[in-house]
Amino acid sequence: MKLEQFRTLWGIIDLCQGRDSLSPYHDVEELIPKLAELGYDGIEIPFKLAYHFGAEKLRALLNKHNMKMNCMIFTDNVVVPGAGVLWGGPYPGFTAPSSNEEVAACLKERLERIASGDVDYETDAKKLFPLEEKIVETHCKVFKEQVEEAYKLFGDRDKDKDGVLTMVVSHSLKDSVPEKMAVRFFRDVLAWETSNGFIVAHETHRHRFLYSPFLTRDFFLKYPDIRKSIKICADISHWVNVAEADCDNPVLNQAVEFIIPNIYHTHCRVGYDQGPQVSDPRAPEWIGHTERHERWWDWIWQSQLERGFKRTTMIAEHGPPGYQQTLPHSKMPAAPIWDVNHWIHLRRQKRFSQLFPSGEVSKLKESETQGYEPQTSILEQLPTVTAAFASNKRQRTA
Repeated sequence: MKLEQFRTLWGIIDLCQGRDSLSPYHDVEELIPKLAELGYDGIEIPFKLAYHFGAEKLRALLNKHNMKMNCMIFTDNVVVPGAGVLWGGPYPGFTAPSSNEEVAACLKERLERIASGDVDYETDAKKLFPLEEKIVETHCKVFKEQVEEAYKLFGDRDKDKDGVLTMVVSHSLKDSVPEKMAVRFFRDVLAWETSNGFIVAHETHRHRFLYSPFLTRDFFLKYPDIRKSIKICADISHWVNVAEADCDNPVLNQAVEFIIPNIYHTHCRVGYDQGPQVSDPRAPEWIGHTERHERWWDWIWQSQLERGFKRTTMIAEHGPPGYQQTLPHSKMPAAPIWDVNHWIHLRRQKRFSQLFPSGEVSKLKESETQGYEPQTSILEQLPTVTAAFASNKRQRTA
């Protein structure tokens, strides 16, 4: 298995809050050659931002430096604080996501019809009301248009000459939609992904349907056909925050272990019980959280190897002010995100080479401002997976 490390543009270039984060780089033309020089394999970029730069221009720039890309889409609207219209929808020429007012009307219809006694909640639990049908239809349409266009513009790296697209990462649905709407959405889009040969990883993110480890676990248990097909982009930092749990919490660990066999791509960010991102994962007060997240990331790698993956992909995704804590009054970031993320990437590279000596490791080198320091006690052996995790793996491969 090969480790490929992609770099998020969030908090680096000016269009993605780079100035707020004190990034030393300002635009894609300047950034991509630098990332290639440092040894990165590619970038992860929102579809609308890639569209804004120009597909031909971006694709040529990536190919010139032998880099690939992941494309991020949103079936709703963007949730990134302060990121502006270059991240989310609606996109010119594409279907606009449902508005909050439309979603509120949909949920109101559902509540009123059940309260009136016109429908029986249990009997009609699997049926969608008219406005629910419309909302799901829109989510599916937004999803398919953007995934299809991303593959058309950037080309599948495994199938197309000069193709650069590794996968699409999707922020799918909303946390407020009823379960039956999620069932309809996922069954529709997962079948469509398979029939078209598209690789899409649905992200575990607050405000999205997969916002909670416990809801996701129970959803997969109830709908094994969805669990069998879905690919997950794991950002466990959100789950730590949503669960408001310590990283050693056995209930949280059990839920994470259950879902690991579905994880395809990883967002390596360190969260804590009161937020999705610590101020600086390198700091002594946070290093324990960092190492506990690393344990989960190690388990993901082991699962992927056992599933026959030829490559594993990741980004370090510590973000700019809005996600990161800032200093009072000045609003300055508590740590330079450029260095924080490079440190995580270097650290994962070292860990991969320890765990899989025969694997093909990425080739990152230290930057002018960030190396492997601070060095901390990376665990020397992959932690033994629990019996529950082993059982889940068997169920997944059965």
